[in-house]
Amino acid sequence: MKKLLLVDGNSLINRAFYATTLTNGATYGFLNMFLREIQDVAPTHVAVAFDVRAKTFRHQMFDGYKVHRKPMPDDLARQLFDLKDLLAIMGVKMFEKAGFEADDIIGTLATLAGKHGFHTLILTSDRDLLQLVTDTTEVCLTKVGVSKTEIWDTTRIAKEYGVVPKQLVDIKALMGDKSDNIPGAPGIGEKTAVKLIKEFVNVVAAVDAIEKLHEHRDIILKSRDLAQIKCDIEMPFDVDALAFTLPLDKPVFDAFKSRGFSSLCNRADLFKNTNIPVQQSFF
Repeated sequence: MKKLLLVDGNSLINRAFYATTLTNGATYGFLNMFLREIQDVAPTHVAVAFDVRAKTFRHQMFDGYKVHRKPMPDDLARQLFDLKDLLAIMGVKMFEKAGFEADDIIGTLATLAGKHGFHTLILTSDRDLLQLVTDTTEVCLTKVGVSKTEIWDTTRIAKEYGVVPKQLVDIKALMGDKSDNIPGAPGIGEKTAVKLIKEFVNVVAAVDAIEKLHEHRDIILKSRDLAQIKCDIEMPFDVDALAFTLPLDKPVFDAFKSRGFSSLCNRADLFKNTNIPVQQSFF
């Protein structure tokens, strides 16, 4: 079976950055999780999506979108740039698109992959991507730092929330999201939002049925549009360009070694043709 591993680049390196204070720790944490997932899942194809540091169509819809987000720390920006350089050396295909978020790229690629007969696994620390789960797409969420993960499929979402994945957008439309500054409905928390969507199926029906939500209809529906991941943006899908296999070659070994990633360099499963012990460092 063709398997595609889609990685939420910004989400994963952010999680790694705040999990360590070591120099290059975010880059190493990302790579460690990334390579572990490749070994566990054995994908035939791999892609990493990144945000572009510019406003998106969601900012045009709502001026307050993510208004409380702090700028990226300089050290994280440096490591993000370095990570992209390393991924290029590794031959990993990367995607980013002005006006859209990595979530939209991942949603679009997962949709295209499904049409091409792929089974897709999305690696992320962002629960928003659970809305993308289908019969052919699962989400692997980082659980603790970047060392543990858990798989979410349609069965798990039904068990945890009692809804299908696409209804998670309607739940978020009602409850809002403080981290993204999505307003939602005043006074509606997660439990109430889940209850309402289970009862009324979608947010439009819930708003129409409950009188106290009528006056907030516009902002609730706008919240739904902000929370909805786009799965149909223009995006090339060259299957051959996404192909990825282990072991890694010597240029990758040299790049890891120059950054002090000795624990990765000394793994025979990653570099079967490079038998050069590297002195241990922090990594």
